[in-house]
Amino acid sequence: MEDTHFYQHIDRLSLFYSYFVFLDTDAYLADQLFIKHQVRVHFHEEYVRGDSPYRAIFCHVRKRDRERFQAALEELPKKMLLLGYIDYLDVCRALWGECQQQRKEEANSRETVDTLGQAQ
Repeated sequence: MEDTHFYQHIDRLSLFYSYFVFLDTDAYLADQLFIKHQVRVHFHEEYVRGDSPYRAIFCHVRKRDRERFQAALEELPKKMLLLGYIDYLDVCRALWGECQQQRKEEANSRETVDTLGQAQ
C-alpha cells in the first residue's frame, strides 16, 4: 500500500483496475469530488463503527482514471475541514497507522514460522 494520510491504495493484481480504501462520512462528501473530476468509481464494501462519523469505503477505478481519482481525493481533507470534521486527518493517520502496524506484525509472524519450519 502507498503511504498517504487519507486514503490507501490496495495492492491487488488486476490488468484494468486500481483498488483503494478511503474514509468518508455518511453524507458521502467524496462523491461530489468524483463528479467534479469526472471519474467513475465502483464501490464495494463499506464499514462504519457505531461511535464514529466516518466510514471506510472500498472501491476500484480503471487504471486510466487513477490520477483523476487521486486528484479528487486530494481535495477531500479540505472539504472535510470546511464542513466541520476537524479530526478527519487525525482519524485517518491513526487508522492507517494501525493497519500498517498489523501488516508488520503479520510479516514478522510469517518470518518466525518460516524460520521454525526451516529449523525442523
